Parts: sequence; C-alpha cells; structure tokens
Amino acid sequence: MADAERSVAFAPPRQLVADDFILRAWSVNDATILRPAIAASEAHLRAWTPWVVDGRVPGQSMEEQLARHAADFAEGVEWRYGIFSLDGSDVLGGCGLYPRIGPGALEIGYWLAASHTGRGLATRAAAALTDVAFAAPDVEAVEIRCDRGNVASVRVPERLGYRLETAAAGATESLLVWRTTRDEFARRAR
Repeated sequence: MADAERSVAFAPPRQLVADDFILRAWSVNDATILRPAIAASEAHLRAWTPWVVDGRVPGQSMEEQLARHAADFAEGVEWRYGIFSLDGSDVLGGCGLYPRIGPGALEIGYWLAASHTGRGLATRAAAALTDVAFAAPDVEAVEIRCDRGNVASVRVPERLGYRLETAAAGATESLLVWRTTRDEFARRAR
C-alpha cells in the first residue's frame, strides 16, 4: 500500500501483556505452534473466519505468510498479533488492527482457537486493541465487523460498548458493523 493511501500512521507496541495472555506481533518462529492451533480449530474457524484456515497464498509457506505479517507490521501496513499463553508456548488465537475502512479509522479483527473460547479472551484482546488504536492521535473511530450468526463474536463489541451501525459502508444483511468513536470511548472510560 502506498504511503498516500494509508489511512492511519502510527506505531503500536509489538507486545501487550495481560493477566493471562500476551498479544505479540507474529514472527516466522510462531509457525510451529500456529499450525497445530489452526489444525485443531479448523471446523470452528471455517464457520466464521475461513480466511484464517484458507487465507494462505498458494505456494507460500506458513513461515512466508508470517514473515509477510511481520513486515506489514513493521511497515505500518496493518498490525496482526498472535494471542499467546503467558509463557508463549501456546497460540490462543489472533487479532489485528486494519486500516481498511477509511481515513482516521481502524478495524479490529479477532479469532480464537476452539480450545480457548468462552474465557473472554477475544473481548479483552479487542479492548486492548481499542486502547492502542485511540492512543494514535489521528484515529477517530474503531470498528468491529462480524457475521450476525456468530453470537460469540457479536458479544465482543456489545460488551465493549460499541454501537451497532445499521447502514455502514460495506455492510451486508449478514454482516454487522459495530463502531465506537474516540469521544464515545473516552466517555465510557470515565
């Protein structure tokens, strides 16, 4: 993506530590623990996020894909994180900040390995990324998009106080778009 096309310019931290997980920018070395997490979660992921399973570029190894994620992070193209156990030995899921929804805005995406759902990890990871996004002075809005049938995913923006947009750009009948602005987020934080 050319510099002129980028909608947000900032440098988020490469790692964020929570009480029971770490968000860390992906590295090539993560391939050995990412493979089994995706393989064990294929049916679970395919229902709502098939690109996590199928998103590999034909002819590109997982190591090459993770190298691309690391390069994109460093270059400010998009910021993808792995969600890891505190000791870094287990991939719990993934999440990221994506500048694909227009100037001054970022989208948050997330997925969890099947064995790590139901613990609030996606909500806490999305909350951390919302904080990171609004730490950038030129970010005025953050969105989360998910399929209306994915009840667990829908609960994440609800819990965080995002507002449901009924006529958001790019929305389809099954796609829900949730949004919060810097001002809305600041009011909720008080």
